[in-house]
Amino acid sequence: MQKTAFAIFAAAAVAASSASAADLGRPAPAAVDYVKVCDAYGEGFFYIPGSQTCLKIGGFVRAEYRVWKMDTDFAGLYGLNNGIKSPTSNDATTRIRAQLTLDTRTNTEFGLLRSFTEAWYTVDSGRATPSVDLWKAYLQLGGLTAGRAQSFFDFYTGDHYASVFETAHSDSQVNLFAYTVSLGNGVSATLSLEDQTTGNASRRAETLQVYGGNKYPDLVGNLAIAQAWGSAQVMAVAHNNQPYDSNRDKWGWAAGAGVTVKLPMIAEGDSATLQAAYGKGAVSYVAPDSVWTYDFYKQPNGSLDQTVAWSVAGGFTHNWNAKWSTSATVSYLDVDGASLKVFALNKGADSKQVDAGVNLVYAPVAGLTIGAEVEYKYVNFKITDRIKSDGMVGLLRVQRNF
Repeated sequence: MQKTAFAIFAAAAVAASSASAADLGRPAPAAVDYVKVCDAYGEGFFYIPGSQTCLKIGGFVRAEYRVWKMDTDFAGLYGLNNGIKSPTSNDATTRIRAQLTLDTRTNTEFGLLRSFTEAWYTVDSGRATPSVDLWKAYLQLGGLTAGRAQSFFDFYTGDHYASVFETAHSDSQVNLFAYTVSLGNGVSATLSLEDQTTGNASRRAETLQVYGGNKYPDLVGNLAIAQAWGSAQVMAVAHNNQPYDSNRDKWGWAAGAGVTVKLPMIAEGDSATLQAAYGKGAVSYVAPDSVWTYDFYKQPNGSLDQTVAWSVAGGFTHNWNAKWSTSATVSYLDVDGASLKVFALNKGADSKQVDAGVNLVYAPVAGLTIGAEVEYKYVNFKITDRIKSDGMVGLLRVQRNF
């Protein structure tokens, strides 16, 4: 019995020894490379394993419910008969949108290397399948910005949601190539070449075959300041007007200035903004959605008559307490339309436009907001006769940011 037990023990020992010897010839398991927090650029960043690049993933999920009230001819005049709203479509509509952002940053010998991507996925009433928009996609190194980004002309784009009716300002994502110089104390200057054919706010709205090919990119410049009291900017653009069937082009331009002042003496996070812009042959830099307005019209003798427009916009945000806030924006737009002599009308497509919006937003927990908003647009449009029309939309928005 003892001999049997000894034999079993010896056999087990030999087997264990053989196994250990075999293990010595195998590579050791790779060490687990845990994700590490990157606190160099603020909250939410982490190191991509195996690299010195920091990544932040963000975005939102939004549900929006709208009710409409407008004059009978407003939708046709304003161009809202695109499935979102028209006199014969629903008076109640919905929009569901998801946003995804990727922000990567790496320190290099040439400065901070950054890339940023923002995509929108949207389903609107009357559309069975989602639309996908590459809203932004750009890279930065030092003062260089290349890709699809916010136009460097833009400063104030409103305080309220402006989900349907945008107030009078420039607010466009465009393909661009820009360089920014920091002058110290929060002051910077930027020069940007921007592709006028790529903006989400139409730089070249087309129905009557007025515009020709894109001959030159827009040249945008700004001087900006951002400090503890708030921010301000002056901006200008040279915008080429190229007619459809002629090489007789002409340069248009626009200029603007805006200031935002923080108001912590009223409540933390409060602010007020005022902005004005003026343009000739560059209407979309003054307002994003003016009615049926072109930068220019070609006359029978081949010359170009350019549209002149100016706008002023202002708004504020007030935090009632930690959970409730209100934002409002109002703007006025005046358009002296280019002459339509080519159609023997001998008058311009003049218009005046008022936009306003106000909301009340509740934030019950961090990252979640529930907001109710009313948006209003009034248009006084003159071409063959004078049309006065207005529209109003009320909406409820529920949004989770992450």
